[in-house]
Amino acid sequence: MITGKCFCGAIQYKVEANILKSGVCHCHACQRLTGGAAWPFIVIPQESLIIQGKTKEFVRLGSSGKKAHISFCGTCGSTLFGRPEIWPHIRIVAASSLDDQNIFSPNMHVWTENAPKWTLFDPSIPKFDRSAI
Repeated sequence: MITGKCFCGAIQYKVEANILKSGVCHCHACQRLTGGAAWPFIVIPQESLIIQGKTKEFVRLGSSGKKAHISFCGTCGSTLFGRPEIWPHIRIVAASSLDDQNIFSPNMHVWTENAPKWTLFDPSIPKFDRSAI
């Protein structure tokens, strides 16, 4: 069982499935959404996510031309979930919101063409200039 929450605890969730993929996104949108240099994430089946609490949602146009729905806590502002319309069968979960940080182990870096020049990459983890999912 995977569990997590926002910074203030108003939004809590559990995942009743295994992680499909994990990684770190370095695109400009994720940098702005998180206020950091990248967004660490896990990918899970859409139907496996159970959310307690009411999230707010922001919708933006993704690089695919389809909408990406971003859910966050309206109280503390933590970015929590992504729901890309191009892949309706998955949900993206912010790895920073996981209760057990040790379950996160990235298996890819995406949108590395947008990573700050000072970013250090582990050479054993595959890098993609753009999306790999």
